[in-house]
Amino acid sequence: MKCPSCGKEIADGYLYCESCGKEIQIVPDFEPEIENSIIETLSTVAEEISPAKKEKTEESVASETEFFDEEPLKNKVMMRLVILVSIIVVAILSVLIIYFNLSVPYQIKKAKDHAASKRYEEAVRYLDKAISLDGEKAKYLLLQANYIYLTGDADYAAEVLYHLIEKVPATADEMERAYTYLIAIYDVQGKYEEINTLLANCADEKIISLFSKYMASEPVFSYTGGSYDVVIPLKLSANTTGKIYYTMDGSIPDEKSTVYNAPIFLESGNYMISAIFVNDYGIRSNVVQNWYEINLTVPNAPEVLLYSGKYTVPTKIEVNSADQGTIYYTTDGSEPNENSLVYTNPIDMPLGRSNFKFVVISDEMVASEIVSRSYEFVLESDITPEAAADAVKTALIERNVLKDMNGTSKIEEGKYIFTYDSLVEIEKNYYYVLSEFFYDAFGNTKKTGLLYAVHAYDGTPNRLIYDENGQMGLISLK
Repeated sequence: MKCPSCGKEIADGYLYCESCGKEIQIVPDFEPEIENSIIETLSTVAEEISPAKKEKTEESVASETEFFDEEPLKNKVMMRLVILVSIIVVAILSVLIIYFNLSVPYQIKKAKDHAASKRYEEAVRYLDKAISLDGEKAKYLLLQANYIYLTGDADYAAEVLYHLIEKVPATADEMERAYTYLIAIYDVQGKYEEINTLLANCADEKIISLFSKYMASEPVFSYTGGSYDVVIPLKLSANTTGKIYYTMDGSIPDEKSTVYNAPIFLESGNYMISAIFVNDYGIRSNVVQNWYEINLTVPNAPEVLLYSGKYTVPTKIEVNSADQGTIYYTTDGSEPNENSLVYTNPIDMPLGRSNFKFVVISDEMVASEIVSRSYEFVLESDITPEAAADAVKTALIERNVLKDMNGTSKIEEGKYIFTYDSLVEIEKNYYYVLSEFFYDAFGNTKKTGLLYAVHAYDGTPNRLIYDENGQMGLISLK
């Protein structure tokens, strides 16, 4: 059948032309149950009339003659009865036709019935009819998109849901369901860019929160661009999991740029920080840029008064900083920072080779240049740290604390070890300071807290103690 309006071919059973939308079918198709009901009604009317005809044919000629005068009256009554019944039947059928073709609840019910039997295409057609009768409603479109998806046409289902979101009034719950269904379809199809765009245009914060993992919002800077007179620990954050890439020269970052893992410390100078966020789905955010000007006073490098070199007498290492900040230092070759050792007083040069690095860090966390010094201290004495440890062991054997020079204890199972700690000056004499450790029978080690001081030139052993003012004192072991 062709549409009389546009001439397009129309499938059997359709109420309107899919091309121009003009309604075509005049006499609607009935459901089987409706048709059966009509047939049954008409059959009943026929049966009511048939006995009268049969009775008339079986009457004798004599009877006809006998009641000749009454027959026309009976026929008129019967005819009127048939007409009345026919009118009633037509009225009932008209009501049924109107109900079954113009009732939205009926169309919805039939759609759900067909869907329950997995006849999704038929279900979609009934929903088309419901929409044509009642207009586009979110509840109809949600149901229709579901049935369309079940027919295997995910793209068309997505179109229906997108149309609902963009054009159709809906409750908050209906809109949330529409986003949920559409994003689920896009997720299966791997259309993550479409999801990001969809959510970027959404004004509902709850929906955005529910699906934030799909979004790639611009990185957030912990400091706004501008001029500062302090060091800035700039932090970058994103709305969900993924990676932030950044540059510091104004160039556009991409996946080959530096990955942000920790705060970026901006010291004196000018910086153009550019950043981009790429989420776990590969969606890239827009690039965000901030310009920073850091105006700081860099402290002078620390002044180390003792030059590098070889020393044979105990010497102290003294440093000046002109009160521009705190002096930090290291002795292991690493670069000093705010977590390193703090210089407070002159340092006793350690025996052997040593390397010191000093830096001044201001209150604004600006660091000076680093100053390095290397020393070799060889004490001109026959007493070495090893000889000092033997002197302590000998004294403790004489006091019945140790059994032998291995440090074996007489009091408990285990042994004592004495290790060199430092060289100190006490009352204008120099002493090796030794720390005491105990190794028990189970292999456990602990520092006892006892200290020993052995004269660096004559080897005299002493206990080293501190008074309440922190001053060092000696108790002779001889």
